[in-house]
Amino acid sequence: MDEAAPHPSAVDVADREPIFVVPLEHERKALVAGGVPADRISTCGPGREGVCRWADRHPGLSRPVILAGLAGGLTEELETGEVVVVDGVIDNHGRTVVPPLASAMTAPGRRGRVATAGRLVASQEAKLALGRSTGAAIVDQESEHFAEIARSKGWVWGVMRVVADTATEAVPTALERFVDHEGRTRLRNVAGEIFQRPSLLPVLRRINQRSRSALSNLARSIRELSIDPAELTEPPRHAGRTDRVGPKQVLVFGGSFDPPHRGHIDLAFEAARRLDCDQVVFVPARVNPLKQDTPPCPGDDRFAMLKAALLARKAAGTEPRIRTRISRLEIDRDGPSFMIDTLRELHRTLAIEPEDPEDGPPIRPRLRLLIGSDQALEFDRWKDWRAILELAPPAVMPRPPETRTTLAAAYRERFPSNLASRWATWTLDLPTTGVSSTEVRERMLGNENVEELLPDGVLQVIRERGLYRPTPPHDSAPGRF
Repeated sequence: MDEAAPHPSAVDVADREPIFVVPLEHERKALVAGGVPADRISTCGPGREGVCRWADRHPGLSRPVILAGLAGGLTEELETGEVVVVDGVIDNHGRTVVPPLASAMTAPGRRGRVATAGRLVASQEAKLALGRSTGAAIVDQESEHFAEIARSKGWVWGVMRVVADTATEAVPTALERFVDHEGRTRLRNVAGEIFQRPSLLPVLRRINQRSRSALSNLARSIRELSIDPAELTEPPRHAGRTDRVGPKQVLVFGGSFDPPHRGHIDLAFEAARRLDCDQVVFVPARVNPLKQDTPPCPGDDRFAMLKAALLARKAAGTEPRIRTRISRLEIDRDGPSFMIDTLRELHRTLAIEPEDPEDGPPIRPRLRLLIGSDQALEFDRWKDWRAILELAPPAVMPRPPETRTTLAAAYRERFPSNLASRWATWTLDLPTTGVSSTEVRERMLGNENVEELLPDGVLQVIRERGLYRPTPPHDSAPGRF
């Protein structure tokens, strides 16, 4: 993660017009049609991944930046089309982050807090329950992530949203499948859904009409927006104590690592950067429950190889802001390694306990589980796989010959339509590598050079411990694979 930039002065902000970021392309088009200059609006795509990609494309941003777009209402008094100037973003620990522009922004609309959900909050019961539990007025899928990234980048930022659906209105969950990762409308998905459910057509027409009207109101508020530099606050802090510092999002990467190759290490760090994780936990498995016929190299040897690779990377100064850890949870556990047990234990042990009970509950990290596309397509064979999705949403690395496009089709064949769309958003745009641990072992057994396939430090451990040597003739002992 980038170091936070110095907080701009009030004079700096006064000299720059804000840029507006919206998750969906149809939101951008509606705001432009409503009179907002096109060069001041940018589409990021939905969810955390969309915000992260937008941030990557805009390094060194100095203009004030405001997240805008549609939101769902969480209180019964909010009506469709009401604009909310956000004065607090509620994070997943229940704490409130105040945007630096919150007090400085004056625009038609009311003030309120926003909660962020990982998926569409569709039912009346779910909306009202979320409103009661968080005290938020509206809900979206980006504000918490936007706030995190904005703070890390040192942006001067704010949030403006308009209510598209009220707390007492249910919306079809199919809406999640109607946009791609760039925020563009998937017309084929819309047409296919209507073909299967013709009764959905009038519902979608009504939603479209109300969304356009709401975005027209938001465009008017943006045109009338003024920012008072004198009211600009310093970079925000969480309400309450802030001295308990722990990992805010942890990427968990499990596997045999037999041996760990360059793809294992490089892609794990690249995924962590894309997902804005500040820690990667490598979890070498004792025995893969789906591969019990192929016993791996002993756990202590694989642990030593991983440790050597990460120490060499640290010594080289690569990705210094992302911390690493190798967990022995599965190596030291008897029997097959079930990921759900590991994740539950990590969620507990990585929590930061308060020094004083009055400081509130433990700060627990958000977990993401890094897996390959081959594992994603067999995920419903994993133990308690649905519980894993809730505890640690996957981050999928496409593996040759799969791509994001082919995987999207494969997900639709493997999972129900609503779950298939979530898998598509969990799939990362990562470079593919052709290297595999199987290839490394086979080449070593054939006395071929594998130095270019392995991270620095790993080959030395292999040689010191005599790993992956061909089985000597007349020796009945099994080779180490």
